[in-house]
This record gives sequence, structure tokens and C-alpha cells, in this order.
Amino acid sequence: MSKLKHILTLLLLLAFIFGCVEEIELSTEVTSESLLVVEATITDELKVQKILLSRTTNLEEEFVPLPESSATVIVKNENTVYAFRENNLGEYLSVIPFKAYEGLEYQLEITTSDGKKYNSAKEGLTQGTTIDEINIEREFNISNEEEVVISVDAYDPSGNSKYYRFEYEETYKILSPLYSPLELIPNEVKFPIAAHTVNLLNTPGLIDRLVDIQFRELQERICYNTVKSNTIILANTIALLEDRLDNFNIRFISKDNYIIAHRYSVLVRQYVQNRAAHVFYETLKSFSDSENVFSENQTGFIEGNVFSVSANNEKVIGFFEVSSVDEKRVFFNYEDLFQEDSLNPYSTRCDQFWKPALLEESPDHEIMRSPLLDMLNRGFKMFDLDFVPGEEDFYFNPYAEGPFTLVLESCGDCTVLGNNIAPNFWED
Repeated sequence: MSKLKHILTLLLLLAFIFGCVEEIELSTEVTSESLLVVEATITDELKVQKILLSRTTNLEEEFVPLPESSATVIVKNENTVYAFRENNLGEYLSVIPFKAYEGLEYQLEITTSDGKKYNSAKEGLTQGTTIDEINIEREFNISNEEEVVISVDAYDPSGNSKYYRFEYEETYKILSPLYSPLELIPNEVKFPIAAHTVNLLNTPGLIDRLVDIQFRELQERICYNTVKSNTIILANTIALLEDRLDNFNIRFISKDNYIIAHRYSVLVRQYVQNRAAHVFYETLKSFSDSENVFSENQTGFIEGNVFSVSANNEKVIGFFEVSSVDEKRVFFNYEDLFQEDSLNPYSTRCDQFWKPALLEESPDHEIMRSPLLDMLNRGFKMFDLDFVPGEEDFYFNPYAEGPFTLVLESCGDCTVLGNNIAPNFWED
């Protein structure tokens, strides 16, 4: 979910208070108005551009934004009209890749399925500024806890950028701590069964009747997970002598966080904003950081640069940005920073093992169950203490006839937590 949607709950409450701080009773009547929410940033990257549209809902529906579907969306300048097509519900992608150019003004136009029209103010491309460096350092925070700090250096010698917004996308390597190359696949025997029929199963081939033992079809030991930032990260240099950011903090990661246990990468994206866009996002950030949405700092509805053409008094949430962008990626390993320490390399504890029985009779001797099949159907994975990662080609399983050791699915299958295909950008 996007950052703007994360703070809609706070914003929608504020939108209907207009600065009043006296206690009120929130009801559907107070928040019955449905507002269009626009998230649109067009950049100077040649790519398929994306615009998100949604609608606010009332308090009883907990302000879950509903996708605004079947709208007509275009972005135009004095020379060209760029059409957008709905890809997923509420997500509109440009029909062709394009980029914003300096010296042109761009405008967003939306026509919803009910015929209502919305426009944005005309916006020009902001000054471009490159990221000079992404810094990775170990530091102690105010609680005297050690952490990894990711920060950015940037400099605009022209002094025209001044306002910045940052996003990051982090990717980390995951290794299943209790992985074995074999897996157990339940057969078609359905439990529970009547106890008097157990002789049908009580044969030397019982295991074969219950499960198939096979090598895993998929590689499930090494995975990767990618997570995008979901907070508003802003910086400005208006009070500085130079348009320069030195060690501006982007991300803090505890040294005990498993996501850095093996190899970690972060892609930082830097958007240069104009003053109006920066003020809009600053206001949103102040609401999202506030502990009390009914504080005395409320200023009423936040005005963006998107407005209704069909109804002058209709409110719209959102901002249409035309922004220059730069990005940079870095990698590091845990031992690059913490050579002297070790870290629990996983998201969960993986120190529990189970050896379920093949069959188990109920206390009244009427029915028979299979604890092994029950656990396999719940996702548990087979584990072999003798397996050595990286030696799959030489692996011999001495437990083909059981008993079998099972572990939590997340401990024996990394695809529970990530993707088993390395991203194209990944470097080991």
C-alpha cells in the first residue's frame, strides 16, 4: 500500500474538522463524503509512468481506500497527450513510455466513470540533482543500541533544488536454516478412518501408502525479499549556505535485525520537488507523525494541486508532481560491519523439531488418525540433520522408511518469506 494511503485515516478525520478541537462524536454522517485520492508523480525517466486513483470510504468501513476504476486518465503538455490505461484496479499506466522534459509544463486530466472531471495545476520539471554517495555506517542510537544507518550525500552547485523527497527499496538474502532436499508429499489416504480398517494399512508398505518421498521440485533454500519504504522522507536545504545534503539519514536497521544477517542491498531514489509539493508532503508527514489527530495543530483540509472541474466545492486529496529523479544502489554483508558478532539469521526461532507418529488411535479405539499427515497438510517440512547445504548431488537419505523429523514451514522453506529467484540486479 502506498504512503499516501497509509495516512488517509488521519487525514480524512482532519478533513472534516476544519480546525475544531472540541470533542465530537464520529459517525457515518460526519464522513459520508467520498473524496477522490490522486497519487501521481511523473519523472524525467523514460519509462511507463504510473498514476494511482482511489476513493475514501466512510468511518464504518474503516477508511479503506477503494480503487477508482474505469476512469479516463491523460497527462498532456503543449505538444503531446499521453494516454493512460488501467492495469490493475485503480492503477493506471501510460500506454507508451515517456519522460518529462525541462521547459515544458504538464497537466493531469481525469474523467471518472460517472463523468466527473478533475484537473491538476500545470507543473514543470524540477532541477535535476544526482546522489553523490550512499553511506553505510554502524552507530549507537539514543537508547545506546547499535544499528546500521543508511544516509545520503547530494549536492546541487546551482542551488536550485532545495527540496527533496526520498524513497528506498531494500532487498535481502534469506537462507533456510533447516532445509533438506527431500520432501514428503501426502498421498490420497483420507483420515480419520475407522480403526477396524487399519489392517488395510498395516503392511510393510505403509509409508508408501501414506506419503511419497521425493527431491523437491523447487529450490527453496536461498530466497530474496524486497520491501519498499512506506514513510514520507523529506529534506530541504533552504536554511543552509549550500544546496548540499551531508549524511542525510534514510534508514535505520537494528544490528539484530535478521534482514541484514547475510547480504543486504538498498536502492535509494531521490526526487527533487518544488516548494508546493514539498509543503503538501510535509503537511501529510506531520499528520502521520502526530500521536493525536485532534491536537491543536490541526489546520483543516490540506489543499493539493488537483481540483474538480465539475464541482467547485468538491475536495480532492493528492498532488500531481513532475519531478527529476536520481537513484543509487549499494550492497553490504553483515560481516562487513560486525566482524566480531554473530546474529540469529532468521525471522523466527528454528530450534523445534517434531517426530510425529505415522498412525495414532483415538482413546475410544474407534478411529485412526495420522499425525504425520496432519502436520504435513499444515505445511511442516521434512528435515534431515545429516544434510549438508551445497551437497545435494551427493545426498543420501538414510530415513527413507522413517521416522521423519519435521520443522516449521518457514524454517525449512524460504519461499514462505521471499522469492527463490534472484533479482536481476543482485550481486553476490
